[in-house]
Amino acid sequence: MDDHELEQDLAASRGRRPPFGGNDWLLVLLALAVVGGGAAWWWTHREAPPAVATPIAAPTPPAPAPVQEPVKAVGADQLRELMEAVSVSAPYRKWLSAGEVVERWAVVTDNLAEGVSPRKRLSFLTPQQRFTATRRGDRLVIAAAAYARYDLFAEVVGSVDVAAAVRAYRGLHGPLEAAYRALGYPEGSLDRVTAAALKRVASAPVRDGDVVVEAGGPGPDAIYFFVAPELERLGAVDKHLLRMGPRNTRLIQAKARQLERALGFPSAPAAP
Repeated sequence: MDDHELEQDLAASRGRRPPFGGNDWLLVLLALAVVGGGAAWWWTHREAPPAVATPIAAPTPPAPAPVQEPVKAVGADQLRELMEAVSVSAPYRKWLSAGEVVERWAVVTDNLAEGVSPRKRLSFLTPQQRFTATRRGDRLVIAAAAYARYDLFAEVVGSVDVAAAVRAYRGLHGPLEAAYRALGYPEGSLDRVTAAALKRVASAPVRDGDVVVEAGGPGPDAIYFFVAPELERLGAVDKHLLRMGPRNTRLIQAKARQLERALGFPSAPAAP
């Protein structure tokens, strides 16, 4: 008897099973409950796979603060040697003897760049004579004597040796920039503010002939205003140069352009 025939006999001897009854459904549900419970137990009690450690990135160290080179100190002898070589003018030497040369240089440069007249820092060059105006027909114009008050100032500027001034600028660059930043510009650039100051001076308007003004009140202490609206709208530096007169303004502007070229700054266009 082969295996196929044996399977047929075993099936015949067992007989046919009747359809499911009510008890059968209970058994099925019980079996499902047991199997389900066992599966749940196995799922919750199965050995957990070994946890894979997630590498923890090391905290990124903060970027080191930029190292600022300490300002190289300039000795009194070196300062005097650099500054005295700039001009042999006696009024200029008087300015040097007033002290705080580096700080005053930084303030004057900042004033000019911002369009503020630096006369407070250059008080030794302030004219002693009063501003005067004269009549031209029915107009009031700036008198020649008012322009002459600034001849000394223009001559001091004109006496500056450009090469010596550039040597002083470069030799004192560190202290000058530190003094400029101490004015409230912690990231300020001395070169940038110097270029702006020279440009403002070199590009200021110049007026030949009569400049018409009007008094803002009676008496010798009256404040005068420019009648031409385009002149009255100018900034303090431009107005101050106008009050110096065309001759003095051109002397100062010529020196400013020479310094621009010597320092390698862009040259301002010539004033009209």
